[in-house]
Amino acid sequence: MDFPLEEYRARLDRTQEEMAKYDLPVLLLHQPENINYLTGLDDVMYVSYLALIVPRHGNPVFVIRDMEVSAAQSTSWVKDCVVYPDAGINPLGVSIEAARKALDDLGFAGGRIGLDDHSWFLTAERWKLLQMVLPHATLVAEPQIVDHLRLIKSKREIDNLRSAARSVDAGMRVGLDAIKDGVSERELAVAVYSELTRACTQVPDGCQITSGDRTNLIHGWSTDRRLERGDPVYFELNGIHKGYWARLMRTATVGPATTHQRRVAEKIITIQDEAIALMRAGVPASVVDKACREPILAAGLRQTYTNRTGYSLGLNQRPSTAELIRDFLPDVKWVLQPGMVFHMVAIAAGMGFSETVLITEDGPERLTRLDRALFESA
Repeated sequence: MDFPLEEYRARLDRTQEEMAKYDLPVLLLHQPENINYLTGLDDVMYVSYLALIVPRHGNPVFVIRDMEVSAAQSTSWVKDCVVYPDAGINPLGVSIEAARKALDDLGFAGGRIGLDDHSWFLTAERWKLLQMVLPHATLVAEPQIVDHLRLIKSKREIDNLRSAARSVDAGMRVGLDAIKDGVSERELAVAVYSELTRACTQVPDGCQITSGDRTNLIHGWSTDRRLERGDPVYFELNGIHKGYWARLMRTATVGPATTHQRRVAEKIITIQDEAIALMRAGVPASVVDKACREPILAAGLRQTYTNRTGYSLGLNQRPSTAELIRDFLPDVKWVLQPGMVFHMVAIAAGMGFSETVLITEDGPERLTRLDRALFESA
């Protein structure tokens, strides 16, 4: 397990306290991050049905296919499993029946069951089958209890994020150093991924490297396009340590930047620096958002600004690449708290700059430490 048992126990205790507030006798969870957060479960594939039953009192129980039981036994403190076979002409039906049996054996098949219906892995098909096999239960949407607990990181979680940030800094340095006329985006990616694989505890994922006109594709993949002198090059990279992600954006030029490019980059970075400086405990997220969004619009760097200026970051598993719990937008009502971690983003005029930022008792701390500048290759 990546954390000591007492930390997992504390997470479970807080979850069960929240369940009592919402009068939920049991949760049936499907989101991989939340299952990992409560149990430590790792090294599994979510291609087949996998769920965690969390009672208000007592220990959780896995509903898991037989091929994944060894992972549960070796990576998790939770040892109780209701197992279903991998073979069969109706594997989904078999797995949902296993969930029904587990809930019935625990005495929860006839009451309120909280479902994480925001999960990618609770498909409409699975939800309908659960409803069918649990006719006497009341299936309700749980209020993202575990998701919200994950917002405030423990010291050990922050240590993981620091390691992830060091990794992504290292990967970005290698990528920036590899820029030269004639190199392809794919060759840049080879250099970056090689360094990230060395520096991270997990295979790097979800990185974007684009150049030239393709820098407008914010989530574009690397291609065989070759860099030409004067091209902008855009990087959005991830460092991953024990499931915790740090993220970093930088923009570079092939050869010297133009005076206009330097001025635009300096303006974007200055605006974002001022917004990040406001990130203190108790400050409304909308205030931080306004400090980034409005000056960029006022400077004419964008005609419209509809995307987020930041979002919460931490424990992530594909297809998620962020926590998707807290966003920096104009009308949000939440405030910053110590222990929260965010990816703060400023994108304008074909350039992107970002940082992974921790909120401490004393203010914001940049976990990513690479120089904040428009990089120019030789």
